[in-house]
Amino acid sequence: MLDKIAYDYVTEIRKRGANVAKVKYELAERAKKFTDEEREKLRELIQKWLTK
Repeated sequence: MLDKIAYDYVTEIRKRGANVAKVKYELAERAKKFTDEEREKLRELIQKWLTK
């Protein structure tokens, strides 16, 4: 589940003309219901996808 969220986030912000602030805000709202461990894992996955 976290893999898909991270991948979708990265692909969305890489789109041309993407509203990055809106995408980041939406992810932050979704992440509020995650545990601290899940948030840390999500950060790691996003970093992994951004560096590819």
